[in-house]
Amino acid sequence: MSSRKPMQLRLPQELKEWIKAESDRNGNSQNSEVIRAIRAAKDRCSASSAFGKITMDQGDNARC
Repeated sequence: MSSRKPMQLRLPQELKEWIKAESDRNGNSQNSEVIRAIRAAKDRCSASSAFGKITMDQGDNARC
């Protein structure tokens, strides 16, 4: 059985368009592009912080 669970995600239109463009450019699914982008952000936080803690500011921006 897969450990992946469905998640509903509401995105601003410009992010939806960016994900669509990236998935087309890379030949991946939109889901794969979302996972890639989240993993890249996680890796950046891990590299800049011993704990890799991610917090959200009031503008919905992720901060390490």
